[in-house]
Amino acid sequence: MPDQRSDRSIFGIYTGWVVVIAVMLTLAISSGGRFLFGVVLKPVSDEFGWDRADLALAVTISVVALSFLQPAIGWMVDRYGSRRILIAGVIVTAIAMLPMTVVKSLWQVYVFYGVLAAFGFAATSPVNTTALVNGWFEKRRGLALSMATSGSAYGQLLIVPIATVILMNWGWRASYLAITIAMLVMILPISIMFIKDAPRDRAAVGIDGKVDNRPKVSLGRAIRTPIYWQLSFGMFVCGFTMSFTSVHMIPYLTDMPEHSAHTMQTTASLALSVVGACSILGAIIMGFLSDRAGHRQMLALTYFLRGMSFLILLAVGSWIPGIFIAAIVLGISWTSTTPLAAAMSANIYGRASMATIFGFIFTAMNVGSGVGAWLAGLDYDITGNYHASLLANIGMGVAAAVVTLAIRERPIEAVPATVPGLAPSGVAGD
Repeated sequence: MPDQRSDRSIFGIYTGWVVVIAVMLTLAISSGGRFLFGVVLKPVSDEFGWDRADLALAVTISVVALSFLQPAIGWMVDRYGSRRILIAGVIVTAIAMLPMTVVKSLWQVYVFYGVLAAFGFAATSPVNTTALVNGWFEKRRGLALSMATSGSAYGQLLIVPIATVILMNWGWRASYLAITIAMLVMILPISIMFIKDAPRDRAAVGIDGKVDNRPKVSLGRAIRTPIYWQLSFGMFVCGFTMSFTSVHMIPYLTDMPEHSAHTMQTTASLALSVVGACSILGAIIMGFLSDRAGHRQMLALTYFLRGMSFLILLAVGSWIPGIFIAAIVLGISWTSTTPLAAAMSANIYGRASMATIFGFIFTAMNVGSGVGAWLAGLDYDITGNYHASLLANIGMGVAAAVVTLAIRERPIEAVPATVPGLAPSGVAGD
């Protein structure tokens, strides 16, 4: 193996862990731009008199755009590397957030948030970052991926309450301005200095000497395997259930008449922060356990907990301690789905085609998010509450757990060579 000391450490710390920390910070702020929409949805709707379903349609437009963009991002990452794409995504996200401070019409929200920001969100999404982290790790892949993707939880933990304070004191437009400044002043320099692609020889050999020389798997080959669709269904459910939390949970709680609007606004903000805090702990625990007990089992447990969190939320109503219990359970399941699914994808299809294939799998999450956000808004506009949406989230979480448990996790080379078009068997997997 060639000498790799020059790329193994930064300031005496293994480069892979430096990349993990940089990715965490990048996702924390960039995801803040997405979570911010749920924080400002009600005041924006009230100020302009827009229906919530019409306003939430911007989220649907965004995830539809992401559905087309993320597979392309995956292909670009496999071809050009993660670093360039990530830096470009940071810049585009900042550019997209700034016009949100001056919107006057719904079509402007659709264009700036729904379309333009989608480019930035796609380039800084787990499709890119999981491929980036995968290249630096082998034995601790589950833990590293979970830590990196927990950055979105840090964003929820920090951005939501900060944005709420800014909103209550200076208005919702100032919240978007703050995100723009953070992206340009803090995240862009960090990305330029500390984000590094894993050397190509390490992608083939691995830092702990394990060989992963499986040939690149085509998308056409991947979609003919049941595992592809099982993982995709799970990602759809993940997006569907997350969209309620990120877009409609604050309006759901602040609509409750048993408490004052200020009390429920504070409760909702703190509950989302609890989700973020618990998701950090949950991601680390699930990642640690997945490297020992298996990714499939932990992923199924994550989906089951996701469904149970909405059952608790529906059952407790306006009881504030119960809301926080639901937030704790939801938080434990919040960020673990993507890294565990990404780790399974790498194990099954190989790292050579990881970004492209997972880019398409992850697209199902965008579709689920768009469908879930719009249906929840429609549910409210028709019924005046979110009960049907909560019931749907419960059922979807349980269904995803069952489907995940049915996955037969094995390297694709284990398929017998007699099957037309498949690679020979016997190549060792992870």
